[in-house]
Amino acid sequence: MRFSIQKAALMQAIQTVSKAVAVRTTKQVLSGILLDVRDQEIIATAYDLELGIQTRIVGSEDNQLKIEQPGSIVLPARYFSEVIRKLPDTVITMQVANNYMTEISTASVQFHLHGIDAEEFPKLPSFVGVQGLQVQSSMLGDLIRTTAFATANTEVRPILTGINIQCANDKLTFTATDGLRLATHYVTLTDAPKWQAVIPGKSLIELTKILASGDDIVELYLTESHSLFVSGDTRFYTRLIDGTYPDTSRIIPNGHKTEVIVPGDDLLGAIDRAALIARDRDNHMVRLELENTVLTVSSNSPEIGNVSETVESEQKTGDDLQIAFNARYVLDALRALDAAQLTIRFNGSTQAFVIEKTGDKSVLQLISPVLWR
Repeated sequence: MRFSIQKAALMQAIQTVSKAVAVRTTKQVLSGILLDVRDQEIIATAYDLELGIQTRIVGSEDNQLKIEQPGSIVLPARYFSEVIRKLPDTVITMQVANNYMTEISTASVQFHLHGIDAEEFPKLPSFVGVQGLQVQSSMLGDLIRTTAFATANTEVRPILTGINIQCANDKLTFTATDGLRLATHYVTLTDAPKWQAVIPGKSLIELTKILASGDDIVELYLTESHSLFVSGDTRFYTRLIDGTYPDTSRIIPNGHKTEVIVPGDDLLGAIDRAALIARDRDNHMVRLELENTVLTVSSNSPEIGNVSETVESEQKTGDDLQIAFNARYVLDALRALDAAQLTIRFNGSTQAFVIEKTGDKSVLQLISPVLWR
């Protein structure tokens, strides 16, 4: 194997796939990056058996890719990445000897890294003949951004560490919950096939980092065990989470006793400031009191102090109330909604409450209260 290429193009490919390199593994090959050099392209792959990322470099005037001899090699990701990063910004030449020793050089620098036989690298899941669906890249990124934060971060119930993705009745819906809060977001997709999977939230967060911006199309494919997202020259594979996702539609209230419309930035700022006083051991508890059209946001700590702030609502119907909640959960929800105007619906101080962007029911945030006396 022998080729030359501009450093920036190779570095970009390494950075793209590196998130799928195994960090702790007894199989040395999983801690490496596979380079498959073909006639007119280089394919870089990393795969830890749960997450796989593959990207392609096609020869162009910009990257100056020149392939003299096709071949393949697995190189240790940690050292390979550092070597390329520290080389001068110029054309890099790589070649592999018979004993897998790989030479990486420029006009003035020469490195040698021990490689691994590419035949030892695991095969990525196959999606041949699988029907997929298409969604705009920006839309997919928004679906993930507004839900992934609500996944569970412990393995007590593994199914809750994933995002439940459903495509049915011309809607693509992402739903996440950790048992104390829920985030759901849907978009309209016409003529799309039925699709359902629970995909690890952490994997989808990594996907957002490599998605193309704008209206580029991402293709989604699904088998019984894996999903595949194809974005431009990059393919993103991830194993599905086994199990049945809970029926979250049953916990979303159909009615309400109190509804209030408030400026989004005002409420976000007030809760953010109250969170400075809220203590970790009290679940970051912040209190909200609604009387007539005024919301009072407060928190106190014997060790730190207290804060109280009022926010004038734009509209209020129903009962006055007092409720306490985890400030961190509400801040996550408000930042995900990113709304100038919010509609909040309550069913008393002990029931979960709903936050939506006023006039837009496609994104919903549901948060359980914290009980207090």
